[in-house]
Amino acid sequence: MKKIILATALFSLAAAGAYAEARIYEDGRTLTSTAIRPQAATFQPSPIPTQWVVAGNPVAEAAEVSRTEDDGAQVFLWRVSAGTFNWTHRSDEIITILKGEVFVTDADGTRHHLTVGDVAHFPQGAVQTWEVPQELLKSAILKHRAPSTVEAPMRWLRQVRALVLG
Repeated sequence: MKKIILATALFSLAAAGAYAEARIYEDGRTLTSTAIRPQAATFQPSPIPTQWVVAGNPVAEAAEVSRTEDDGAQVFLWRVSAGTFNWTHRSDEIITILKGEVFVTDADGTRHHLTVGDVAHFPQGAVQTWEVPQELLKSAILKHRAPSTVEAPMRWLRQVRALVLG
């Protein structure tokens, strides 16, 4: 009986959350898009941890372009000077190379050569070595994961808050 009550409560919360999310967009709230040219972006230092640097002196900078309303995803422009470094992805990341090239070697030894226009996905937790022969510029979409037992109620609370606060 407890399982049925719990399942009903969870279903009700999910349904309320879905309704709240739909209402946010149906209420005619103005939503704006974001577009930016890389040369107009305001880049900030985004240092690569020194223990990750394998060769050279790579200097990295990032410019946040946009983020989703729930802070679950962000869009960045990221550039780095020549060098070789290890990287551990803290979020799911989808990139597009805008300038330069990079050789990415996965932990299993698989090597990828990415050049202008190439798109790649790196899952959260992926560990790689990045070899950057000259300045690299990429756009990156970072999708931040929350544990599913946390994310569903948090999404519902954000939606309720949005409805209440307008």
